[in-house]
Amino acid sequence: MKRIVLTTVLVSLIVGACGGTAAPSPAASGGGATQAPELVKIKASYGNVTPANIAPFFAKEMGIFAKHGLDVDLSLIDGGSPSAAALIAGQVQFANFGGTETMSGVAAGSDILAIALFVPVTPWQLLAKSDYKSPDDLKGKVIGVASKGGSSEVAADLSLQRLKLDPNKDVTKQAFGSVANLTKGMLGGAAYAGPGHPPDTVLLLKSGFKVIVDLASEKIPATDNCTIVRRSYMQANRQTVQAYIDSEIEAIAAAKKDKAGAVKVLGKLLQLDDQDALGQAYDFYVTQIMPVYPHVTTETFNYTKDTLAATNAAVKTLDVTKAIDDSFVADAEKRGIGK
Repeated sequence: MKRIVLTTVLVSLIVGACGGTAAPSPAASGGGATQAPELVKIKASYGNVTPANIAPFFAKEMGIFAKHGLDVDLSLIDGGSPSAAALIAGQVQFANFGGTETMSGVAAGSDILAIALFVPVTPWQLLAKSDYKSPDDLKGKVIGVASKGGSSEVAADLSLQRLKLDPNKDVTKQAFGSVANLTKGMLGGAAYAGPGHPPDTVLLLKSGFKVIVDLASEKIPATDNCTIVRRSYMQANRQTVQAYIDSEIEAIAAAKKDKAGAVKVLGKLLQLDDQDALGQAYDFYVTQIMPVYPHVTTETFNYTKDTLAATNAAVKTLDVTKAIDDSFVADAEKRGIGK
């Protein structure tokens, strides 16, 4: 009996090795569809309800992340500072917020860096109530900003300096927590003036506010919206990070070619039905400001750093190369992603 069992086992092994009787799987024999590779699950956030965040939102809505092998759970974490805190804590792997918050975080010892820059010039205008006549009208008044140390405060400070005012002495700056809250605060009378950009400026202008400083027309270098990761995550997951950046670049390229589709996505992002405002936001951000290849450069970050240093002394001696990595955008451009 032992010999019979042993012989049977040996024969089975030999035949199996030769492939004579083993039943092939449906995929291997062509009898069924091959199983799609499993998508990499990641969590990501965007820091404000603004057109500046169309890249990750469009990539999610149009299935571009999935095309690049990613299952992205994208959520709003309102405000640059809370967004940075969530990224640093590991609650998300990718986040879109300002380069100013990034540099402040790195200066404070955080393990984060910017790997893409979607708003390389300032989109901001300083708007004031309809009774504004001269810079003296701003003295002692509340000037709203979205968050302390963020791009809106940088824009407010630059604007006030253009008006020969001291941002830290002549006015009272108040942070409202987010761009949306800043706009609501201005409309509700909680701030006499503040920085804005489309589509918020459309509503502010309709409500009687006037533009008193137009930084957007000056094409001033800015780091208003970046994609940020933790350095440790990037080093351990370079392929996933590259896929994320490829997706965002492809999203911007697609949005530039499809205004109707992009405006529809913008409406969902901004929770807005005003087609005029949405069209202006598209023309301003997607057409005029956003590059196909969102390179992060030392020149742009140094310019922003010098302005930020006025409100955050810790960044004065920061080496901005420690806060940026352009290799992913450079790699995407080399391979022609988005063309």
